[in-house]
Amino acid sequence: MDTPLDRFTQLADSLRDTKPRPDQQAAAFAAVALVHARHPDTALVAATRSHHESLKSALGGFRAPNGSMRWVYAAMLAAHGVDTEHFLGARDALRQACAASKTGRLHAGGSRAALILCLGEAGPGVVDAFYTMKRAVRPPWWRSDDSVTDTFAAAHVLAGSRPEAVVEARAHAEAVFGADQRARGHRRDGARQCVLLGQAPEIVLSQFNALEDARRADRFLRGRSDRSMTMEWAVAGRTPVDLVQISNLTSALPKQLTSVGFGRTRLASLIAFDDQARNPAGSASALAAVIAAQAAMIAAISASTIAATSAASS
Repeated sequence: MDTPLDRFTQLADSLRDTKPRPDQQAAAFAAVALVHARHPDTALVAATRSHHESLKSALGGFRAPNGSMRWVYAAMLAAHGVDTEHFLGARDALRQACAASKTGRLHAGGSRAALILCLGEAGPGVVDAFYTMKRAVRPPWWRSDDSVTDTFAAAHVLAGSRPEAVVEARAHAEAVFGADQRARGHRRDGARQCVLLGQAPEIVLSQFNALEDARRADRFLRGRSDRSMTMEWAVAGRTPVDLVQISNLTSALPKQLTSVGFGRTRLASLIAFDDQARNPAGSASALAAVIAAQAAMIAAISASTIAATSAASS
């Protein structure tokens, strides 16, 4: 029986087997979105390609999601059995209501929120519910990040959460993490994830400290991860034993996958465990980690390309 790593490798290779094909980084992040889906690999790859072509036809070359990110979106739609038209309809509905909501811009033209809302059964009034939630959880402008706010606002709506309950629970979790010397720098990220996944911050804090000790004791993992990832693992319920598995899998991943932004380690942790793929909230949290890691890679690759071009022309 194939291991999750074997399946991941096969999926990534299959995505690159014919044209058009994603680059190696996009193929990796698309494959990790597919690796725990309960469908045959051939069907998943074919569905991903179909979604990619449909998105390109509807959005052209420049409207989001575009570039490498379009492959990730296509894979998420394929993994969850969501029609492209359903996603595009949700995206359009969010865009039409944006100005009246007075909640600022939508990240990626509404694509991020639409994708999350499409992962589960969103009931009537979902657009109004999204903007109500976004108004409640949106931070002050000086630390506002619409990519984060849209992801979590949509996920909370999908989970049926009440805005006031989310705000109250986040404040409590931030206070718990803020009182700990090692966790305080990640109190907001931790609070967002705790509340989304329904975890008690006191328990997560205990897990965080145990995992941080284990992460720093692992010579390989220590230089390929940081405390923000420790917080993600703690909220997901990982144990020090799980970190050994993540470390070994990170080492086993194909060498051509860059470690910029600790992307290899994030890929390894998502390949190793399937529990985040079982429910929309977990998928939203995993998607946020995937996109954050991929965005860091793309930014670093772009920066190196610009630097090389500048050096060649100077």
